[in-house]
Amino acid sequence: MKSPSCPKFEKIEQLSRAIPGLDRDAISACVPLLYFHRELDGALEQHYQAYGLSRGRWYVLVGLYKAGEEGLTPAELADQTGVTRAAMTGLIDSLVESGHVARDAGGDDRRTYRVQLTPRGTDFIASLLPDHLRRMQGLIQALTPAERETFVGLVEKLRGRVNVFRHD
Repeated sequence: MKSPSCPKFEKIEQLSRAIPGLDRDAISACVPLLYFHRELDGALEQHYQAYGLSRGRWYVLVGLYKAGEEGLTPAELADQTGVTRAAMTGLIDSLVESGHVARDAGGDDRRTYRVQLTPRGTDFIASLLPDHLRRMQGLIQALTPAERETFVGLVEKLRGRVNVFRHD
């Protein structure tokens, strides 16, 4: 099913006249990106749920899969996944309970433990990755190889500007 086109907001024209320095064309170019983000976000949420996972649990499992046998500390996992450290504790607890990850004490200090995939967790994520990667491929195959290269460059350029939305 094809998604409906992004709306053309008449309000943008009106606002561009009322707010000095507002670039109507820049805002109009951002609107499809915001719609794409919303649609992709919803589709990914449904995708992870089909695997019986939340987005956070998926990120933790993939992060640990990439890390290998050494595993990661909860702080490293939080930094890699963009999840708060407090939320990471709950994610790790639930994945330990499900048998997908284990904690390694890693010494005398309980605060410095590492988290690793269990054999069950490794098998689980490895069984999901082929489907996930095929779906990623299916999304990007809408673009030609030249468009993909341009797209990646443009996304990286925009990633460098995401801070305009931060309120630090």
